[in-house]
Formats: sequence, structure tokens, C-alpha cells
Amino acid sequence: MAKYLIINADDFGLAPGINQAIIDLHQAGVVTSTSLMVNMPGFKDAVKRIRHVLTLGVGLHFNLSEGSPIAPPNWIPSLVDHKGKFSNSLDWDESDVMTELKAQMHRLQSAGIRPTHIDSHGFIQKRMAVCRPMLILARTLKLPMRRTGWEPDTRINSLPGVVDNFYANVYFEADGKSLLLDNLHSVPDGISELICHPGYVDEHLPKVSTWTEVREVEYHVLADPEVLQTIRELKIRLINYSQVRYLGGSADKTINVTSFLKL
Repeated sequence: MAKYLIINADDFGLAPGINQAIIDLHQAGVVTSTSLMVNMPGFKDAVKRIRHVLTLGVGLHFNLSEGSPIAPPNWIPSLVDHKGKFSNSLDWDESDVMTELKAQMHRLQSAGIRPTHIDSHGFIQKRMAVCRPMLILARTLKLPMRRTGWEPDTRINSLPGVVDNFYANVYFEADGKSLLLDNLHSVPDGISELICHPGYVDEHLPKVSTWTEVREVEYHVLADPEVLQTIRELKIRLINYSQVRYLGGSADKTINVTSFLKL
């Protein structure tokens, strides 16, 4: 069996500099997929840019920690503080989570984007109150859902397009390039996903994220010609989530998780 790899850039829509960096890496042939935060300041910019990049897979990056919700705050009281912003209290009511999840998905679809998959910001799907609504929506919409290996509900294994291996490292540390190349060399037969967080620092990014210069470091690691050269030498076929179901992606295999990162 061949080696297939989704290289997904998270946080699309967070800021314009992130949006452009992700698109540049896609056009360079490295990033094949991204996940969009629909409630952040860079959302409209992301939608505008993506209309001219039809080959980049775009999923929903479900977010309950950054910024303000899409649903009216009085509809989702367990998710927000007294100012109507996400509270980060983690004492989430599952019905509130579902309401906000549907609102975020609706905003993505209303922008004319056909989502390829669903994943979550900060791996919040490892909490049952988030995992279950995401599973229900993914099944309803017949969409793949990222499987990190830490989900509390094993029914994720029955979803279409579930990948076999997941790489959750960051590549902005001193050994970032070596780590990325090691991960590429370890990609097994089957379908794997490798996530990344590239970006350019612009005037907007410091207002919405503490990860600033590190995103540019990660961008340059991914853009290094040796990365694409290694992918080609190893005969790794780069795909996005829209292609997984046609390659037999399923979850009758045990996922191999290389690292856990708390964002």
C-alpha cells in the first residue's frame, strides 16, 4: 500500500499573515489542507484569498477558546463570560457546544466553502462535551473528523475518512527541521495527518495570539526545499481530506500518535 499524507495547517482565519503563509506553502506544494477559524479577525480575509486557491482543502477548526462565539451569547451561557466572550472555564454544557458548533459550521458554509473535514482548536475534542457533538455533526454531514487519539468516544472510529496516523508536533524549536524530516521518514503505509502552524507576523497577529515569531520559524522549516525533496524521495503522496474516503480511509486500525501538544 502507498504512503499518503495530509499536511494540515491549523489556524487559517486567525490573521491575514497566517492566511497568506498557509496559501504560500500550499502553492509551494507542501501544505495540502487547512482548517478555518470562522470567528476570528482574519476570517473574511481567508475567505477572500481561498476563492482563488481551489486545490487547498478547507475544514472547520472548531474554536471555543479564542474570541467571541458566533451564536448569540444568551443561547450558550456555559461557554461565555459576562462580556459575551469565550470564558475558557471548561464547564461546558453539551447542548451549548452543539449550538455553537452548528453556528460555526453554518458560517463556514455560508461563505461558500465546502468543508473537507472537522477538527478542533487546542484539541478540545478530547473532552466528551465537545467530542460527542462533533461526532454527531461529522456523521450528519458525512465529513471526516480529525482523530487525535485522545478522544473519549471511540465512535470516531466509525466515521468516514478517519486517518491511521497523526503527527502533532511543532517545528519551531531548534531541532524543528530534523524533527519534521524524522516524521516524514516514519510515515507508514496508509493515510497519515501531520499538522503545522505556519504564519507571517503582521500587525494583527500579536493581538490574537501569543504565538508570533514562532509561526514564521515554522513557516521557514516547512518551506525548506529539503522538505519537499524528502517527500518526493520517500514517495509520499500528499492529499487532503476530500480524497481520503476514496483511498479506503477507515478506522479499523489503531491510530499511532507521535506526540501530544497542548496549544
